[in-house]
Amino acid sequence: MYIQEKGANRNICQQVCCITFGETSSGPVFGNEIEKKRFLDMLLNAIQDLKINVYAYCVLDYEAYILATADGRKKIRLAMQKTKQQFQEHYRKRFPESKEKFQIEYEWLKRYDMKQIMQLGIAFHFLPVRYNYVQMPEDYWWTSLKEYELRYRSGIIRPEIFFNQTGWQPETGTSKDQSPAPAGTARRGETL
Repeated sequence: MYIQEKGANRNICQQVCCITFGETSSGPVFGNEIEKKRFLDMLLNAIQDLKINVYAYCVLDYEAYILATADGRKKIRLAMQKTKQQFQEHYRKRFPESKEKFQIEYEWLKRYDMKQIMQLGIAFHFLPVRYNYVQMPEDYWWTSLKEYELRYRSGIIRPEIFFNQTGWQPETGTSKDQSPAPAGTARRGETL
């Protein structure tokens, strides 16, 4: 999928990818908060040098989902392979008896614009509700929703990119043209 970022060189197009991390055994590889946090730390480390924009993420017990763009598929693959390798090493040190085999699935999205990317990101935020982890998306810590609500900054998500692209103002919950916030988002201090 190709989109052009506002203010970017018009000749450079972005690849949009939905990435799923998981493992092939039946165990919950991200089953505790330590593993979820380590995975996100490793993801941050991998994306920083390659200039990958992550628009949304969700780490559940069995899988992690990432919505990212970069100016080439190779960059995204390199970052995800680095994350996988680092997490696999960490996990095997922590659980030496483990036989987990980590896998990455890529879904390259075509003809997605920024609004569609954000809608998919919102769907990521609702995965914990869908899979009965919580009743409300804002009650689950391990998604990027808290970063869009400006409650936490991990460095993985840069909400200002989306805010600048769409004109959305989180303080008021409206865009510059005063249209309401996208479904699944809330004004600062407001719950969904």
